[in-house]
Formats: sequence, C-alpha cells, structure tokens
Amino acid sequence: MAQEADFVGRLQELEAIGRCRAEAALGMPWMVVVEGEPGIGKTALAQRALAAGPDMLKICWSACDRSEQDYPYGVVDQILSRLPGAEFGAQRPATAPTSSPFAVGTDLLTALAGAAESGPLAVVIDDIPWADEESLKALSFVLRRLYSEPILTVITARTQDTRASATAEPGVPAHGGWHTVTRGAARVLPLRLIGLSREETAQMAAAGSGAALSQQAVGRLWEHTAGHPLYLRSLLAEAGPQALANPARPLPVPSTLNELVRRTLNRLPAEACRLVQALAVLDTATPLATAARLAGLTDATAALDAALAGGLLQWQPEHPTTPLRIHHQLQRDAIYQAISPTHRHALHAAAATMADPDRAWDHLVAAAVTTDPELADRLSAEATRQTAQGRHHRAATLQLWAADLSSTRDTREHHLITAATHLLLVQALARAQTLREAVESCAPTLKRDAVLGYMAGLAGDLATADRLLAPAAETADPATREIAATWLGFVHILRTDGRKGAAVLYPVVGRLPSSTAAHYARGALALSLGLADGPLAGLVVMAESGLSEPTDQLAHTNSPLLMFRGLLRVCAGVLGAGIDDLATLAARQRADSNLSSFSSALFTLSLGRYLTGRWAEAAVSADHALMVAETVGQPWGLAPSHAVAAMAYTQQGHHEQAASHLVASRKSADWFPEYDGLFPVVAAAVAAQARADWPAMREALQPLNDPAFAPGMRRLRPLLWTALYVEALTATDVRPTPDDLRNAETALAVIDRLASGAPALAATHRWLHGRLAAARGDTETALQYYREGLETPSHDGDDIPLHRAFLHHDLARHFVTVSSPDAAARHLEQAHNAYTALGAAPHAQRAAHELTSLRPTIVLSGASELATALTEREHAVAQLAADGLTNNEIARTLFVSPKTVEYHLSHVYTKLRLTSRRQLRDVSGIM
Repeated sequence: MAQEADFVGRLQELEAIGRCRAEAALGMPWMVVVEGEPGIGKTALAQRALAAGPDMLKICWSACDRSEQDYPYGVVDQILSRLPGAEFGAQRPATAPTSSPFAVGTDLLTALAGAAESGPLAVVIDDIPWADEESLKALSFVLRRLYSEPILTVITARTQDTRASATAEPGVPAHGGWHTVTRGAARVLPLRLIGLSREETAQMAAAGSGAALSQQAVGRLWEHTAGHPLYLRSLLAEAGPQALANPARPLPVPSTLNELVRRTLNRLPAEACRLVQALAVLDTATPLATAARLAGLTDATAALDAALAGGLLQWQPEHPTTPLRIHHQLQRDAIYQAISPTHRHALHAAAATMADPDRAWDHLVAAAVTTDPELADRLSAEATRQTAQGRHHRAATLQLWAADLSSTRDTREHHLITAATHLLLVQALARAQTLREAVESCAPTLKRDAVLGYMAGLAGDLATADRLLAPAAETADPATREIAATWLGFVHILRTDGRKGAAVLYPVVGRLPSSTAAHYARGALALSLGLADGPLAGLVVMAESGLSEPTDQLAHTNSPLLMFRGLLRVCAGVLGAGIDDLATLAARQRADSNLSSFSSALFTLSLGRYLTGRWAEAAVSADHALMVAETVGQPWGLAPSHAVAAMAYTQQGHHEQAASHLVASRKSADWFPEYDGLFPVVAAAVAAQARADWPAMREALQPLNDPAFAPGMRRLRPLLWTALYVEALTATDVRPTPDDLRNAETALAVIDRLASGAPALAATHRWLHGRLAAARGDTETALQYYREGLETPSHDGDDIPLHRAFLHHDLARHFVTVSSPDAAARHLEQAHNAYTALGAAPHAQRAAHELTSLRPTIVLSGASELATALTEREHAVAQLAADGLTNNEIARTLFVSPKTVEYHLSHVYTKLRLTSRRQLRDVSGIM
C-alpha cells in the first residue's frame, strides 16, 4: 500500500510503535490499536510506522470493507493469502462459512507462526469495525495465543466522525464487537489520534502548497480544519499556493468535508466526473476498463488523468487490471450523495449486470426506486440458498433488504423477523440486538415473541424470555413451535428449572427427525432431567439415544451427543468414561472445522480432570472453555470456567492466578445467578481448603445451608460440592453442631446413591463416612471406614486421588490424638507422597511441616517447591512433554504455536536444571 507523501508529525505515536516493533522483533508480541475518526490518519500512521527498517520486518496487510461484512472469514482469507511466503497447497486452511472459529483460528495461528519463523512479521487489520463476525472470532482466538512469536499486530479502528457531514456516518457498527480481539492479548498499546498541531498543520501546508505560510494563515487554516489531515489535504488541493500564502485573501473553507469534496468534483471535466461517480457506485477496487464502461467513457485515459489530479482517486497501474477506487471512504460517501437519485439508480442498475452474483444483489437493491415485491421474493429465495450454505449473516442482510422492498406490513415484518432468526441461530447477538427495536415495533405475533424472548434470554433476562417464549412453544405453527420450544428449553436450563425444561423439550425430541438439531434437543432434555432428578436420570435419556461404545468408534454425525453424555457421566462420578467422551469430542472439534464448541463441555472436561488430579490439564481445559465462552458469546460459561481454573491453580499453589480467576468467577456469576452461582462458592471453599482454614471453608459454603440456593445445579453436579460440604462440616477443629452433622449426613447420602455405579467414589464416600463418624465421636466406626477406603482399588483415570491423600492425612491426625506417633508418621508420609505426586503444593507443605514435628530428622523431597517453581503455562507444557507429546502435538493441544512451546520448555529446563525430555519424565510425578 502506497504511503502518504505529505505525512507529517505523529512523532510520539511513531516512537511508541517503534518500541513495540523492536520488542516484537525480539519475540515479545505486541498489539497496537490505533483509533480515531475517519480521515484522521490511522492508516497513514501504520504505513509510516511499518516502513523499511533494519529488522527486515515483513508486512501482511488486510483491509476490512463494510460491503464484505456478510462474508464469513473474509478478513482471515486476506491474511492467509497475503502472508509472506504463504504456500499452503493441499493444506490450505479451511474457511468455509460453517467452519468453527477455533479450527480456523488454529490454522491461522500455525500459518502466522510459520511466516514469522524467518523474521519478524507485522499483521495489519485496517478498519477492523468492518470485519466480518467470523473473522473477529477467529482473530480473538489467535491474538490471545501469541506468546513468544516475533509478531506485531496493528489494528486501526474508526470512531465516529464529527466533520464529514452534519449527521453521523451511516452504517458504523454501534456494538463495538471488534474489541473482543484486543482482550486477552499479553501486550496492548492503545493510541487515540486527534488532529494535527498548529506546527504540524504548517508542515503539511508547506508540503502541499510548496510555500511557507504566515503564522496568521496557518492559524486560520488550523482553526477551520482542527488539524484533520484529510480535510487539510482536500482544502490544500482546492485552494492552491497563492490563496493559502496570502493572509489577506479569505480561505475557501466550507463547513463540512462533504461540501469540499463536492466542490472538487464540480470542477472536474465531465468525463472525469462520470468516472469518479461510477467508482463511488461500485464502491470497491475496480479495473479501469470496468469503471469506464459503467461511466460510458470513450477515452478513459484522459478522464483518469483529470480525476487523479483532483486528488480523489487511488490507482494501481502496476497491477494487471490497473484497479481504481476512491481515495477515502469519506470522500466516496460525499461523492455518492452528490449524485442525483435518478442517475444513481441508473448506475446501480447497470452495475448489477457487471458485478459478481453476490455484489449484483447489492446493486439491484440500490437501483430500486420504490417497493418491489418481486425483487423482495427473489432476495428471500437467495437468503434461503445462503442459509443452506451456512452464510447466516448474508441471509439476514438479504432478508432485511427484502423487508425494505416489501409492499405490505405483513411481508415486511415477516422478512425482518426471519432476518433476526437467522442471526439468533448462530448466536450473533450483537447484530441481532440492533434489530430489537424494529422487531418490537412489529405486530404482536408468536413468531415475533419467540425472537424477542430468545434475545432476552441470551442477554440474561430469563424471566422475560420465559414469558415470551412459553406461548410461542405451544403454537400450531410447527416451525415456530419447534424453534421456540428449543429456545425455551435452553432458557429453563439457564434458570436450572429442569422440570419445566423437560416438559417443553419432550415433544420437540419426539417431532424432530435425526439431525444435529435433534441431537441438541435430546441432550438438552437429558440435561433438564439431570437438573430435576440428578445426573443418573439424564443418563437414562442418553442411553435411549443408542450411542455406541467404544467412544472413538461413535459415528461422526452423533458427535454432539458426546457433550451431553460426557457431561452427565462426569456429574455422576463416572469420571473415566465421561472424560473420554468429552476429550474425544474436543479432539474431533480440533480436526473438524464444522463441529461447534461449547463452554459447558469444556469446563466439565476441566472439572473431570480436576477431580482425577490432572490439574495442569484441568487448567488447560478451563482456558479453552473461557476462550469459547468469550469468543463465541456464551456468557453463562464464564463463571464455571473461571471457578474450575481457580480450583486447579489453588491445588497447585498458584495462588495469584487462582485469586484472579475467583474474582472473575464471582463477577461473571451475576449474569446467570441460578446457573452459575454455585461455582464461585465452591472455588472459594477450595481456596480455604488448601489453607486448612476450616472456618473460612464453612463461611464460603454457607449459602449451601439454604435449600433454596442453586437447587438445580446441586442436583445436577453433586460432585462439585458434596465432598467439600461434608469435609467442612465435619472438621473437629470447629466443633460441629447437631445441625452440621445432619446436613453433612444429608449431603453424604447423595454420594452414597452414586457410589455403587461410580468406581471413582469408592474411596471418597468411605473417607467422608469416616469423617462423619469421627465428628460424632464414634472412633471405631471411623477407623473401619478409613481402612475400607484404603483397601478400595484405585482405578487409573477413574479415581479421586486427592481424597485418598486426605484419608491418610485424617488417619494421621487420629493417631496423633491417641498418641501413636509412629502410625501417625507413617500415614503422614503416605499423605505427603500422594500430595507430592499430585503436585498439591499447599497440602504437601503442610504435611511436611506436620511430619517434621513428629520426626525432626526425616528428609523429604523438595517436590512441593518444584510444583510452584513453574508458571501455570510452563507447568502445562512440561506435563504434556513428560507424557510424550511432541512440540507440535503440545502446540495443538494448548492452541499455541510450536515456538511458544519451545519458549516455555526452555524456561522449564532452566528452572528445574534439566537438559532433556527423559529427565523431565523422571520428575514429572513430583511437578
């Protein structure tokens, strides 16, 4: 992209970007976000800052276009095609409209890291508010996964223009969805551009006119333009050096940039003016021959010369098609508005015959001068075709155009509500919400209420969602009834009202043919029954789905069912099989770009790994769940994901990270309190448990004393809270009351009902029975339960090893109280070894302290220190490397680049004083 010849000023901004560029070249990725009103010089600043330098920076430039927002992964495709040395061949990343943003993002991350292998890379995303939503999701995923790659990301974003015209610029997205791209990036430099200073205005005037201006002339020029570069450039092109240099001569400064552009246009020769108008209508880079044909020109070269002299066009003569376009979007808008309506419609009608099929619809709509029911029907039919291809955003746009062209209120509202439905089906809530007011103004119908109800539900207003969706779910219209019932079932799940959810979903499951939608409806029904009667009830429904075993042989079309079966299995304590279901689903999602990701599956996978003592993997899965919840738009998944991450980090002794996630979990739970409220309560109890602070643990779990607190989630996820609750209430340090013991017994009965079918709970429920007996003073019964717990076999991958370690620790405390120091020391040492093998640093340190008080001469390993020597990311990489994964396999698992894996491994080797993977495997059991 050519640089502005008259670029001046911005020295502080250039210096700041230069520092980011230098650090990025050294492997510390930076993101620079340049905001400002249109024409203020954002793109010019990026061009100047990325100019040639000693670091041999390669540049990949992508430009977002408002006319391309409906085309999924358009911006990602630009980046992939323009990456330096991009040679994908048969491995070209898939960016089909239905592709998962995480699959696309994973491929994009690999491509970016590969392009940066040979030297630093700058990726520019120009005018990001116009990016398509799918690209934004993929970029949100990628840009938070850059850790050690020599990559500088530069984003430009327009804020509302105040000078282009008297009214706001039409079409600027108001929802600010592009900001998700910046969240989670490690290093972000925000820059907000304003007008040039008086001195910089003088420099631009001198460069543009060839003459130095007096202070008085500069002052007048600066006051009229506020230093706005595009405004200045347009004025300098119009006024000429003499008018500018003569302070006695009034400057021809109009009130708006629109007026100035129109005056420039009016001074052009007729054929040049027609060429510029044709380009304004085409509104994209266009070959000179095509623009000349639309303008009806016989001598395109002469017209081009005059138009270029007017400063309104960009031309690329070095390109084979010599494409042209208006220099800036603001100038294009001003030119377009200056064309008479009759001529504008005629140009669009002619352009429709020249454009590709997709863009032809845009021109046909713009050419319409009145309502056109026939064109509206054609647009609706095209929307149906686009929907079949997974292009829901484009289908919504076509339906909105059909609404505008409809001649009756009924048909207009039908198209409008259909457009909103398309967006809601892909959870494009930000764009759907922009239609909310228009949908509310439609005549009351059940279809309208279904749309408004689902909008309310996704926004967290579950009561309104229930009120609007319930009647729509009972209508005689099958299409409205089935979609409303499915949406209502989802709302009932978020309200944790399992019985209502089951009641509304049973008929849907019976009516839907076998399909992905039917799988999700059946899964939601199973989840509803789990909320009503516990996870075993939900598993009965899943058994009726006919899922085959083993999991890896399950038909690919049935993959969505793995989410619900795996979730319910983990909830029921069938940990090994549940983790297998969910891990298989996650692997399929990585391999198949068309499989959607859901935060509930990932945070449940994280919880399963947490319970089985695989805390590094649990933290990784929680991180994935957070990415899905934030990127795709599933806010109900934030609190659980943060909570499980907090629990995993707590047990490893990473207290700072754990505290941060706990704060985020509490904050996020406010959106969907019925669904999410239990999670931060449990995470806070785990934090107290790691400190052996029983009063704090009781305090954290206090809400559980109220039967009305989260009853549905307590029924669905008993393993999340029951063991903690019993442990806290039976801590003899705080003298349990009779009510405490009764509550503990009630909670323990929940585990007893699950234990017969869940090998993972064999030791757990005996340990807890032993604690309850000890709290009642029944030492003999307590010891019997403890011994039975020690004798239960441990099933690899289907056990809760922390509870086994607690069992030894409790036995040691018992023997201390009965003055049996040898027995106490023996069990303390076994507890310490178990804690050490798990990497449970806080518990290991406490056991070591207690053990040395009994045996002052005992020598213990420094394993607990190893557990906290590594950061959470280093710990995850080290564990996967110790498990035998290659760097590329680790990168795919953690959604990072191989270079980031190398970076973290080098730190692991340095901190642990190791030199090889073999040595890493030797210490992996004590990390």
